[in-house]
Amino acid sequence: MESGSGTRTLGDLPGPAELPVLGNLHRIRFDRLHLTLEEWAERYGPMFRIRIGPHRIAVISDRSAIRRILVQRPDGFRRTTALEAVATEMRLRGLFAAEGEDWRRQRRIVVDALNRARLKTFFPTLAMTVGRLQRRWERAAESAEAVDLCRDLMRFTVDVTMQLAFGIDANTLETPGPVIQRHLDKVFPVLHRRVNAAFPYWRYIRLPSDRALDRALAALEREVGAMVRATRERMAAEPQRFQAPANFLEAILAAVEAEDSGFSDAEIFANAGTLLLAGEDTTANSISWAVHYFTEYPEQFERARAEVDALVAPETAIVSLEQTKELPFLDAFCNEAMRLKPVAPLHVLEPTADVTILDCLIPKGTPLMLLVRRMATRDESFDHGERFDPGRWLVPHGERHGPHDGRAFAPFGAGPRLCPGRNLALLQIRTVLAMLCRNFEVEPVRADTGVQEHLAFTMMPANLSVRLMRRRRA
Repeated sequence: MESGSGTRTLGDLPGPAELPVLGNLHRIRFDRLHLTLEEWAERYGPMFRIRIGPHRIAVISDRSAIRRILVQRPDGFRRTTALEAVATEMRLRGLFAAEGEDWRRQRRIVVDALNRARLKTFFPTLAMTVGRLQRRWERAAESAEAVDLCRDLMRFTVDVTMQLAFGIDANTLETPGPVIQRHLDKVFPVLHRRVNAAFPYWRYIRLPSDRALDRALAALEREVGAMVRATRERMAAEPQRFQAPANFLEAILAAVEAEDSGFSDAEIFANAGTLLLAGEDTTANSISWAVHYFTEYPEQFERARAEVDALVAPETAIVSLEQTKELPFLDAFCNEAMRLKPVAPLHVLEPTADVTILDCLIPKGTPLMLLVRRMATRDESFDHGERFDPGRWLVPHGERHGPHDGRAFAPFGAGPRLCPGRNLALLQIRTVLAMLCRNFEVEPVRADTGVQEHLAFTMMPANLSVRLMRRRRA
């Protein structure tokens, strides 16, 4: 990938036929955007162009090109100016949406607040919350009611994130929970729609969903602001917390005080809000997709269960952080679920300067849609790439008989902007799935339409309900 001129321009690329003004907008449903682009990639190749209203976009599924783009961030490529503008309007321009020096300054503090040492001290709280989820599912098993997995798991991840971020025991698994939890689900769908909109209609016309978002963001800002004030007062009264912060918010405030970083209250809210949103949606959806595959492949479920039994028996769940590192098959199963059902099946970036990609000159600021799921499911990246096969992750490198390109597997991104919450997400995924394997039988509740992929900034399983039964032990 080079700066300078290519032999083709964006207009030379193949792509679907366009209408005047609309471009390809008439053929796109944004809750299925990734699926439409993957279908077009089959027809038009590893790089093609689309137009959404006035916006000309290059769509890329070539694994080498995608990998180079991801590792050249943040200097060569950045999140789109549209995302930055929308996130700023929504007061969520934290680490996720920040660029340049703002990103570097915020990342240093946020990554330190989520480092492995802090997760080790946090593990007992996580184990307690897994126990609450287990009791919730035991009640569902006793009543034989269908379980909406995404709903339950979002309650779980909100509880975990509230504890980690603010030191607050929200306990939405066993109580209605605080106001803050009920507003989170308003944000991502509107963010997804606005970032992909052909025209920023919300700046001129407020739809009911836009007004609901305004109320949700105002409530979130009030709640987080109150937590920040209370935390500052607690840290002022107990100065030792600056040396040994107990949660994400304390860690950020301690770093701000120590480094005189100029981290503003707006940035504190943006990062706390982003952590809440990302912690709720991405981790909950990843666990839900894994459980879906448990129901599709019961023999794999039994293999995972045997591994968990051998590790944790006679306990009913993982009891130490060290145990989470001793589940090779469960990790392989999760890798395969995330390879086929990543919560971020496409990334949207733009070059910071004119650049040549696959012999095509891409002007600075052109949106690029990277089909990261497609590159991970192609046969040239993984042997029988469309097949669900956890065992592929357990074969030693020298014994593989087909492709296995780990660089094409990027559920948490790649390069300098690798997701800083990766370790926390994997920790939650392992502990919840191990608890499920150890204690429950699980069967799908079949919907007429089946389980479908629904994109609302992250990809979630729609129509995924299961029935849980207490495990039958010999």
